[in-house]
This record gives sequence, C-alpha cells and structure tokens, in this order.
Amino acid sequence: MRKMLDKRTSRQVKPAAFTLIELMVVVIILSMLALLVMGSYFNQVERARKAAAKATIAEMEVAITRYQVDTCVYPPSLSAASPDGCGMLELVLIHSTSGNSNIPSSAMWKGPYLTVKQELLGDLNGNNVITGLTAGNVQILDPWNNAYRYVLESNYNLYGTVLPSSHPYATTETYYNPSTFQIVSRGPDGVTLADPNYGTGADDINNFGE
Repeated sequence: MRKMLDKRTSRQVKPAAFTLIELMVVVIILSMLALLVMGSYFNQVERARKAAAKATIAEMEVAITRYQVDTCVYPPSLSAASPDGCGMLELVLIHSTSGNSNIPSSAMWKGPYLTVKQELLGDLNGNNVITGLTAGNVQILDPWNNAYRYVLESNYNLYGTVLPSSHPYATTETYYNPSTFQIVSRGPDGVTLADPNYGTGADDINNFGE
C-alpha cells in the first residue's frame, strides 16, 4: 500500500516540477524580448536625436545665410563671455545686436531669422535656464543639452577645425568651410576632440563640407 502511495505521490510531483520549468523558460524568453524591445526603442530615440541635430544645424545655416544677405556680414562667433558655444549667434539671429528685435541695431536687420523653443535654450553647462544670463551668452542646445558651437571664418586661426592630412585638399586649404563658418554638436556622448580637431569625434555632428 505504501509503495502505491509513493508512486502516486511521485506522479503528482512530476507535473508540478515540469510546470515550474516551463514558467522559468517563459520568464527568460519574455525578459529577452523586453531587452530587445528596449534596445530597439533606445536606438530609435538616438537616431531621432541625431536627425534633429542635423536638422537644427541645417536651419542655422539657412538663417545665417539670410542674415548675411540682409546685413552683408556673418554673425559673430562663439559667446560674449566665452570662446565657446553660440551665444552671439542666438543674439543676432533672434534679437539683433541691440538685444531688441523690435528696435534692431541696423535697418538692414530683417529678423528674427531663427525660431528656437524655450526648452532648447540654456547656458554653456547645458542647464535649461536663461534667467540671469546676459545678451550674447544664451546658448542654443542640441538634443543632448549641450551648446552648439559656431565659429566664423575670421576666428579659425584660434578655434577653427582643420582638415586632416589625408584630405585631398589639405595641401591647398587649412580648414573645413574655409570662407564661411563651422557649426558643431558634440553628439550623444557630449565630448569631442580639442582644437584644432573640434567636432571630428566619431559621434559628432557638424556642417563640415568636403
């Protein structure tokens, strides 16, 4: 009789053990699928951010060109209080050098030439706060909350990005976009190379022509 009970008990335990293994397999599969979905989602988000940075740089180029056509000069480089960022660009394209788009410093100024959402403005540290910043120091931020850097040709000797020695025109030209300007986003990792190779990191986004 005991042997029969033991056999019956063992028969009842086996299905339970098998069900537990099945559940573990299902959990593992679902976890793997979740990781794949999350990885795909984050990749899509990163691609969207890169596309947004490229689009913003293209919009800046158009705005700068319109400003140059109207005023016969390009916007000044960098920021008023720092040799970095694009504070002066933000000032002259949106507010004019007077800081007041309603009373521009020049009759030739026909802006604003660029529209930037409030959440894309900040300081050089990427803080989305402009209160307390002075004119010429408000930055346009990229999708990773870092300031774009804008350098005019006249400042290339200090801050311009040079052509690599392997470039076909490196023997006749020194800088990318030699007669206009350079715009750089430091990309997803927020870092780049030091001058004169600024903006040439693997994930950097720029307007450098060939």
